[in-house]
Amino acid sequence: MLSKQIKMMLILFAFFMIISLLTDMTIVLIIFALIFASLQLTTAFAFDEMSKWDKYANTLPIDRKTIVQSKYVLGLILVVGGILIFTPFVYFSNEFHSQVSLLELFKGFVLVLSIALIYISVTIPFFIKFGTQKGRIIIFAIVFIPVFGSGFIQYFLQTIDVNQLMSFIDYLPVGAFIFLLLSYFVSVKWYEQKEF
Repeated sequence: MLSKQIKMMLILFAFFMIISLLTDMTIVLIIFALIFASLQLTTAFAFDEMSKWDKYANTLPIDRKTIVQSKYVLGLILVVGGILIFTPFVYFSNEFHSQVSLLELFKGFVLVLSIALIYISVTIPFFIKFGTQKGRIIIFAIVFIPVFGSGFIQYFLQTIDVNQLMSFIDYLPVGAFIFLLLSYFVSVKWYEQKEF
């Protein structure tokens, strides 16, 4: 099922690649890599839920911790795989337009990777605890409603020091990795308590 989804995403990728080559929007491909990974992970959870996979998997001689680990491994494979696939195209598009330096491009990839790890860290526990439908609603309520509904973005943009923000971004990968580990332990606990 995922292979069918990936074929559709590759068509979209070809479309975005053409856009990035015709315009100065190399960043579009980097963002697309993150969207690609996140959508495939959500799709995998949805298919597992529809096919009652977890109920079947728990009848096998497999530790519940191993089942949770498989979710995180899938997420990491999708994120790293997506970035590896898109890296050559982003590089050549950037070289074609001479937009940013290689260091800035690398920082962009690190930022996207960190955001993707944070996304995995947030979604997997909630999908395990509440399922994909309720999990998506809860994630939206926790993240997007407070941020966009409280005027936080406007306040943040008015008060932020760009140089200070860039110094925090350097620590973002470490924070994302720690967050991923904490998320894993929470997911294991919730999955072990779950009844199928």
